[in-house]
Amino acid sequence: MFNLPAETFWWLVPWPFIWVGLALVLYVKLKREDEKENDR
Repeated sequence: MFNLPAETFWWLVPWPFIWVGLALVLYVKLKREDEKENDR
């Protein structure tokens, strides 16, 4: 695929999923903190 060596391909593939996962974790964490602030 894209004429890349397999190793390079496997280094590049997981990053979008890692960033999406990190974004979801931060979103949920900050949303919970926001809800706690609003309850006070």
